[in-house]
Amino acid sequence: MSAPFGQPDPSPPGRRRRAYALQCWINRHPLLLRGVGALLRRFPSLGNRFGVAARRSAVRQVLRRTQSFTNKSHATKLVAGDFLIGMDAGPAYDADKKRFAALLGQLDAAGGANRAAKDCIADLRLDKAWPTFDLIEDYLMWVVLQALKPGFGAAADRVVSGSAVSAAPDRALGRRHMLEVRHVAAHLFGGDGAPADVQRRAELCAAALNARIDDAVPELRLAAAKAGLASGTSRADLSRNARGLAWVSHPVTVQAGALLVHELLNRPAVYRQLRELAQPLGDKAWSDTDFRKDVRAHVLELMRFRPVFPALARNVPREACFESGAAADAVCKAGSTVIVFTLAALFDSRATPDAARFCPHRWLAEDDARMLMFGLGDRQCPAKEQALDILVSALIGLLTLPELSWAERGSRRIRYDGPMVSGMRLRARAALPA
Repeated sequence: MSAPFGQPDPSPPGRRRRAYALQCWINRHPLLLRGVGALLRRFPSLGNRFGVAARRSAVRQVLRRTQSFTNKSHATKLVAGDFLIGMDAGPAYDADKKRFAALLGQLDAAGGANRAAKDCIADLRLDKAWPTFDLIEDYLMWVVLQALKPGFGAAADRVVSGSAVSAAPDRALGRRHMLEVRHVAAHLFGGDGAPADVQRRAELCAAALNARIDDAVPELRLAAAKAGLASGTSRADLSRNARGLAWVSHPVTVQAGALLVHELLNRPAVYRQLRELAQPLGDKAWSDTDFRKDVRAHVLELMRFRPVFPALARNVPREACFESGAAADAVCKAGSTVIVFTLAALFDSRATPDAARFCPHRWLAEDDARMLMFGLGDRQCPAKEQALDILVSALIGLLTLPELSWAERGSRRIRYDGPMVSGMRLRARAALPA
């Protein structure tokens, strides 16, 4: 197993930076990760040695046993403060999950994302840079922001701009907010292994976000009351869940959208087939139930090939073991960390025949493997349905555009700031649909 968790990193600054750069580079190469996953599935005793669960059966065991393999591994990465993603299962987690679900219940994620995508497309029509645009800066950031804003209720403008005055016309304030939460989220990927300058940037952005959230508590309380949560909801509860909605939900959904679009454009036949279905529908593409189901199936399959979190860490508070598929069980010492190799589990051919083939409609609704990239059981992402609705709407918006291709070639197709996608320039035919 790996070294005990919660201890300072003794590595020199140069080594720390190189390790962080290597970690970011590896996460950008899913084929490499799939190869490592295949090796660990083939020889599970290697996984036992290094503390990695790679077969789907092993991953399911670890994710479901929340007392033996805890989420506290994320706690040191939550630079903005506590949130569900770093809590252990138990009464406090259950109460917070219920509160967060109530806030999410105020979202019409699909409707909000539809409206935001249409607005972005209208803006692209007027932009001097068209037919070239940036998927992140000109589209995804705004679609996700507008879809999530109702979760903050009357506090939305204050959270985004630091003012009660509507920030909708001021793209500079909105962009500043979205960059700040992206830097906070990057710390979740790199965590306490990040270099000092990356750590400092995350801390400064987290402090700015927290100040705006704390200043907006009165409006957040009104939003909680609307969701039926005003009674017994403390200031700390309100702030904690609003912070999570801001810095987890937005950047992670944007990251997921960027990665799945990257995967889709790497499959031109699949992309063209979806466009051919979208184009005749016109404006009905947003609301057509069968088409949305089809796009959702593609989104899930694209995320299987490129999950936001290809691996997750879990702490082991006391000695535990799990069946890895090797001759002997994996024995996890107290204080160690286990790596849950989600990407490897998603391509386990023992559980899913011909798993390497892209097939959006292979999954049965009741098969939890189709949602494994969101976690499992009690520890599944609480906003998975809202995130999927947003991603489906965002992708439909792109399918209504003229055919897209890369504006840049090679390694410049997709730009990163550490672990986070920071830009992806696309080019379309010059004309926009009327």
